[in-house]
Amino acid sequence: MKEADKKFVDNWEKIKSQGKAKYIIKHGFGFGILIFAVNLVINYWDKWGQLSNTDFFVQLAISIVVGGGIYGIFSWTLNDFIYRKKLKDK
Repeated sequence: MKEADKKFVDNWEKIKSQGKAKYIIKHGFGFGILIFAVNLVINYWDKWGQLSNTDFFVQLAISIVVGGGIYGIFSWTLNDFIYRKKLKDK
């Protein structure tokens, strides 16, 4: 196994031992905030005054829960697939 592969496997084992839920929350939250910021800029760039508090918080919640949740689940699944493949190819 290459050094980079070994490093990935060791790192993923450490992350995996902390649990799927913690991973999804940690990584999904960050990605959800990023999606929210991009969405906010795209939709309200020249009309900031039209953004209500309700719109702000609804979009924030949707971005974090939906966007972040999907990203977290997808990246966990992909990393776990790569991990299993690297172990099998030893």
